[in-house]
Amino acid sequence: MTATACWCGARELTPYGPDYARCDACGTLLTAAMPSGDIARVRDDSHDLYGHDYWFGHQSQDFGYPDIDQRARADLPERCTHWLRALLRYTLPPAKVLEVGAAHGGFVALCRQAGFDAIGLELSPAIVELARRTFGVPMLQGVVEDQPIPPGSLDVVALFDVLEHLQDPPATMRHCLELLKPDGLLLIQTPKVPPGARYEDLVAGHDPFLAHFKKEEHLYLFTEEGVRELFRRVGATEMAILPAIFAHYDMFFAVSRRSLVARGDDEIAAALRSPGQRLALALLDLYSQLGQSEADRAERLRVIQALDSRVRTLEAGGGAGRGSGHSLGRWIRALARHVGMRDSGS
Repeated sequence: MTATACWCGARELTPYGPDYARCDACGTLLTAAMPSGDIARVRDDSHDLYGHDYWFGHQSQDFGYPDIDQRARADLPERCTHWLRALLRYTLPPAKVLEVGAAHGGFVALCRQAGFDAIGLELSPAIVELARRTFGVPMLQGVVEDQPIPPGSLDVVALFDVLEHLQDPPATMRHCLELLKPDGLLLIQTPKVPPGARYEDLVAGHDPFLAHFKKEEHLYLFTEEGVRELFRRVGATEMAILPAIFAHYDMFFAVSRRSLVARGDDEIAAALRSPGQRLALALLDLYSQLGQSEADRAERLRVIQALDSRVRTLEAGGGAGRGSGHSLGRWIRALARHVGMRDSGS
């Protein structure tokens, strides 16, 4: 169905490209093809949107992302370690952690290695079984609202690349907060709408954020101001914006009903003393050492994307050496894919 109102209730919407509208009140982008039925509950794993094929066909065939088996290996030393480092800044083991949208279960496994009582949740029965088989982690199946989790029993609910998929973000976030202890926190990664950018500007600059315009999946794309308003409305006003692993189009933050106090490296290291925890700590140390090279990679990618934008402009205008321009453009885009290949989408 065509969207007529934003999650915030506002009905003043401005067209934003061919498939989205922009809420004039909170700045959120919402799909113009908002689903009318419940797309989150997987009843037929062979045909429903978030069933087996979402992970083993759709992601790789339609978007060129690695499939979930490849991600299970690639995500562990990068994405999962990045998220664990952020988690430890605000919560130490043996806290209880639920990851909503756990995919292959790698983050849950790493949390358990670090001493957390962690469990994952996925929509597809096939992916739940894959996570159990791949990492040996406990998994729940279905939407978070259907799970027999006592209110006030969790320390952390993590949602990475999930918020943008929710049909009713306030209701789901309110439910997640109810599962938390009073000082519990949500740890969230979601695409960040470039502030002030028109759709035409994104297209002209070949902005990487364009990859998030997936009208059947990414129902709401938020600005930073939009997520602050969302959590203000559900009663969680304390927010810490954290470094995102793909900061060129994502935002990453912790949010709570109580003040957030970050821990230092020494306090985190002192809490990870068992043999298994020392392995997790060593992975965190290695990731920190690679941080500078990751920053260098991001800067190289930014420069390459700027070159790509310039070459595309020359190609479109029939600029000097049109044939050689096409060749150079293909080379630059291949280089961009190589430098940015660690980004496996959402």
